[in-house]
Amino acid sequence: MLTAQYLLQGKYRLTTLPHEMKMSHWVHPPVLVHTETNEHILNLAGNRWDLRSAKESQDTIILQLARYPDGSKDYEIKITPRTKTAIINGTPHPLTKLAEVLDAIA
Repeated sequence: MLTAQYLLQGKYRLTTLPHEMKMSHWVHPPVLVHTETNEHILNLAGNRWDLRSAKESQDTIILQLARYPDGSKDYEIKITPRTKTAIINGTPHPLTKLAEVLDAIA
C-alpha cells in the first residue's frame, strides 16, 4: 500500500498511518488532507479501518475500506470534498460524521 497519493489534480493528499493491531496484524487507516489549507477532510488514524484502494473520478475520491478484524467485506466510500459529503451504500453523509457512520455500519 502506498503511504501517500495525490488526488484530484494534487489538491488532496491521501496518506495511511499504519499501526499494528496485534502481532503482525497491520491496518492502514486513511487520512485525507486538502494540500492548500492542510484541512483534514477525513482522518481515520488510529481506527480499525484499513484502506484497500483509492481512485478518483471527476470531483470524487473513491475509497475501498475494510474493518479489522473482519477483512472479508469491503465498503466503498465516495467522497466529494467540494460539498463535504460522502456516499456510503447510496446514502449521503456529512464528512464530519463519516467516522461515526462507518463505525455504525460495521
